[in-house]
Amino acid sequence: MNLGRGATQQSSAPYNRRLVLDFIRQHGAASRKDIQEKVSLSPQTVANITNELESIGLIVSRRQKDLKTRGQPPIAFEINPDAGQSIGISLEPGRASGALVNLVGRIDARCEVQLQGCDRPQLLAGLLELVATLRRQANARLWGIGVALPGPLGDTELSFVGPTALEGWKDLSILDQLQEATGLPLFHSVDSVAGALGETSYGVARHLDTFFYLHLSMGLGGSLIVGRNHYRGADGNATEIGHVPVVPGGTPCYCGNQGCLERYLSLHSLAEALGLDDAQVHTPDLLARLDQAGDPALQQWCAQAAQRLRDAVCMIENLFDPQTIVIGGSAPQALVQRLVELAQPLHRSVRGRPDPELPRVMISQREEDCSLLGAAVLPIHELLSPRLEGVQKDGFGELQAAELLGHRPAAGGRRI
Repeated sequence: MNLGRGATQQSSAPYNRRLVLDFIRQHGAASRKDIQEKVSLSPQTVANITNELESIGLIVSRRQKDLKTRGQPPIAFEINPDAGQSIGISLEPGRASGALVNLVGRIDARCEVQLQGCDRPQLLAGLLELVATLRRQANARLWGIGVALPGPLGDTELSFVGPTALEGWKDLSILDQLQEATGLPLFHSVDSVAGALGETSYGVARHLDTFFYLHLSMGLGGSLIVGRNHYRGADGNATEIGHVPVVPGGTPCYCGNQGCLERYLSLHSLAEALGLDDAQVHTPDLLARLDQAGDPALQQWCAQAAQRLRDAVCMIENLFDPQTIVIGGSAPQALVQRLVELAQPLHRSVRGRPDPELPRVMISQREEDCSLLGAAVLPIHELLSPRLEGVQKDGFGELQAAELLGHRPAAGGRRI
């Protein structure tokens, strides 16, 4: 794992604090000696930082147990789960799901509202209702709101019309209105990026530096994580894998192309194949059908979706050479597991070597909470992610928690 190295300039003190905090979060608990050895900071610098972080309540210290050492066992530092919470909102066509999440990824409360049509006042009212419900249940400082929504975002040649896109959301000024009305810092991102950051922070990829995240939901998205941060591309829409044509002359796609990967590997394509409404693919009845040999429509979809998944894995590995591919999103875990099993054996690729410790494909263990947790991670990511160039651009005071970590309320909804 490439953990990053501490910087020596006085101006980079906020970066060093983030680096130490991120190291503690990755490992669950870490002693000062662990931090010194892995982060390459002096003993005095590590002592100063851990003292500061503990004094403002972001970390707690505990004596390590069951260590065969003489004298007092060493002290280990852990993230204080009660030091803050954030609100995550996952937007999908027709609904918004929300969660109140603490600093170690525990979901403390949930809420869901229906969003009908594209009427902006009604959409804003629904989002405000969701935030107010979760805010009433908060019992710690709220670091902000994170919003995850289907991509691509901004001006592209791809269409924003279709069942897997948020029609009418090309103008995201409604998020600025939400921030203004709530008074909380707000960050937004493509759902695939949010899910990838969630896996980096709290999921199966927490110890990985470079991996590809495949977001399997109503649509299909992807995000490349490099050095524990996502690769944005020129306009922030990198690795929009769902709209890569894979079948020449194939099924028309809502983006304007034909044969796109999303048209064969997504929950919407599953709903189409089974003659269901999109909302029905989240019901327990669908999972029960997976084991029914006499359900040819479902078995046929799984077979062709697994073939497309096999192709996608090979393409991703040959293009980006990630440590592994993590599959998450709102797709039921049992369904993803079935597709991965049917996709075996995988095509040969630059990553096609046996590795018992790190398989080529991993499945998120957060069930269907990937999008929600990923959205809630966005404000927390601003606290925990060490990015030297970003920290050095701002001026920081001392002692206040937000200033200490380089976190300042944004003037407008900020995209990550």
